[in-house]
Amino acid sequence: MTKEWIKNKMFLGEVLEIFPFFSITYVQNTGVAFGLGQNNNLFFIFLSSILLLLLFALLAYWDRTKIGVLKEKIALSLILGGALGNLFDRVSYGSVIDFLDFFVGSYHWPSFNVADSSICVGAFILALSQMKPTPTTI
Repeated sequence: MTKEWIKNKMFLGEVLEIFPFFSITYVQNTGVAFGLGQNNNLFFIFLSSILLLLLFALLAYWDRTKIGVLKEKIALSLILGGALGNLFDRVSYGSVIDFLDFFVGSYHWPSFNVADSSICVGAFILALSQMKPTPTTI
C-alpha cells in the first residue's frame, strides 16, 4: 500500500522533507540492496522466485513436522511478505519502488521501502532465533 501511494501521489525523483534527517523520496531501483546490480531485473525476478519457493517450502516443512517456534515462523513470514512485495514491483513496474530516505547532511543511506525493512527485521529475528547459548566455564 505504501509503494502504491508513493507511485500514485508523487513524481519520480520528488522529495518530501519530513524531518532534518528523513525525507520521502520516490526512486525506482532495478538492482538489489544499496542499488547494487542495476538493470538486471529479469535475473532478480528469477532469483527472487527461486528463493521464495525455498522459503515457502521451509515454512511448509516446519508446519508439517511441528519443528520451529513461533518467532521463526514470524521471521519467515516477514521475509516472505517483503520479498513478495518487491517481486510484485519488479514484475509489475520493472523496478522496485523505494522511498524512505535517511541522511545526515549530504550523506544519504540508500533509499529503501517497507518491504525491505520487513526482510531485514525478519532476517534479524531468524538469525537471533538460531543462536544457542553456550555454557560458560569458570
